[in-house]
Amino acid sequence: MFKTLIADLDGVYDASNYNDRLLLGLKGTMSEAELHMIKQRMVQGKLNKAQRGELNFLLPTGYIRRPSGEVVFDPDEQVQQVVRLIFRKFEELGTLNAVLRYLVKNDIQFGIRVATGLNKGDLEWHRPNRMTLQNLLKNPLYAGAYAYGRRQIDPRKQQAGRPSTGRVVVEPDNWHVLLPDCYPAYISWEQYQWNLARLKSNQARAEELGAVRYGSAILSGLLICGKCGCRMVVQYAQGQHHRYVCCRQAVDYGGEKCQQLAGATLDKFVSQQVLQALEPAALELSLEAASHLEQERYQLDQLWQKRLERAAFEAERAGRHYRLVEPENRLVARQLALEWEEKLALQQSLREDKSAILPSATSFALKSRA
Repeated sequence: MFKTLIADLDGVYDASNYNDRLLLGLKGTMSEAELHMIKQRMVQGKLNKAQRGELNFLLPTGYIRRPSGEVVFDPDEQVQQVVRLIFRKFEELGTLNAVLRYLVKNDIQFGIRVATGLNKGDLEWHRPNRMTLQNLLKNPLYAGAYAYGRRQIDPRKQQAGRPSTGRVVVEPDNWHVLLPDCYPAYISWEQYQWNLARLKSNQARAEELGAVRYGSAILSGLLICGKCGCRMVVQYAQGQHHRYVCCRQAVDYGGEKCQQLAGATLDKFVSQQVLQALEPAALELSLEAASHLEQERYQLDQLWQKRLERAAFEAERAGRHYRLVEPENRLVARQLALEWEEKLALQQSLREDKSAILPSATSFALKSRA
């Protein structure tokens, strides 16, 4: 339209001329195909490297990569102990929120290695959060497996001009690569699959069991209607009395309620049956519970001892820096003195927090025996 000329290394073209326009179109098509082929080769090369287990990625907390490329446990004992504690508490408590509340209650923090920057590789301690716990429980690396393709691009959900959008989590059967027993493991593969199944069953969906919630009902999510086979729900009246109701037909199809049962009566009957079944092993269960409480207290005490040991080391190192400085150099000595005081204050604060959070050994033993 404006007689604009287009030039490249091979010549000059006039877009208003048919032959030049045809040649430009052919060159553009060939360039687009070439870019596509280059991208395909790069993607396939990346996939081939992943199939050999050689494609590196950012490691989660609890692991480090040596200069040789070998992946090993984090050399810090406290980091390892926190990771093992999380898996153990999830197996015991069964829900993500319960584990998070346990960590917050006992002031347990995550040890995270800095991934980039000047402090790359340094260990930092962060308070726990839900997303970190969820990623930890769902990561197959903790079971010793190398996995690639856990998140893939779904073209139907991708937005124009934003290549990073449309990423979805896929099932393990659809992962590109899954190589078991490649890394040192914190848990077994069976335990990892159990964790995934438990997280799935905790979802608030009709077809799932559901997580334990607040309320006096003890059979929430466990009752199945004998007429339609649907899961029965709990309804509370004035926040006290409850009943088990099957209302799937009424809610989804506008029909009648299948049935409803008095909650207190049914809970009492089931409780009596459970206690009667456990009565022969009551003494063994009591001893096992007391032993479990003592073991849990010992593990928490070990974590706090490691925190205190780390704080003592930091305070002693700050003290050494202060004592090595020349007395006449007051500009540096004042700053080192402030750092030493901060480390000593942190050490004292940790001692006080430990005394407030963890009971004494004598009171804990009496409580566990009771």
